[in-house]
Amino acid sequence: MSATQKTLEEKANSPDEMLDLVDENDVVIGIVARPEANTNPELIHREISVLLFDAEKNIVIQKRSKYKSVHPNMWSMLAGHIPAGADPEETAYRELEEEFGLTKMPLTFLTKKHLTYPHESHFMYYFVAKYSGEKITFDESEVSEIKIVSQKELHHMIESGESFNTKYLPLLEEIWAGVYTI
Repeated sequence: MSATQKTLEEKANSPDEMLDLVDENDVVIGIVARPEANTNPELIHREISVLLFDAEKNIVIQKRSKYKSVHPNMWSMLAGHIPAGADPEETAYRELEEEFGLTKMPLTFLTKKHLTYPHESHFMYYFVAKYSGEKITFDESEVSEIKIVSQKELHHMIESGESFNTKYLPLLEEIWAGVYTI
């Protein structure tokens, strides 16, 4: 591995980042290192996700960088870990700027869900924003590609074998069905 690849991999995965360790009620009970939180479902932490929709309810999706330790090269939503002691909304704005280069875009809190997987468990704080064609710039340590897709196009991508983080599908389907007003 070249020195540049090693630097990109370290930047993409923030191995020294500390996260709040929370209980099943999302109450802080300690601090945990990010690598440990991402590999032990008993250690609940917090993350954010920002869903960008245009006026026709098409969604901006990103292909995660090949340097990411979790879900590399997978299509997903903009997301990130909430550092220890940080506010979810502030983290959402920071991630929006870091991953997409977007600032001054109003975010609205949508919902919070407790998600458990074989390798990790976290509370996901979901935020939405209106996307109006602003220029998106991304850091190759985080993102390798951006697409704006409709519900039908996303389903076609998944059906044709594209790797997509399907944990987002239930919430996206609820949004497209009008359960949430965006």
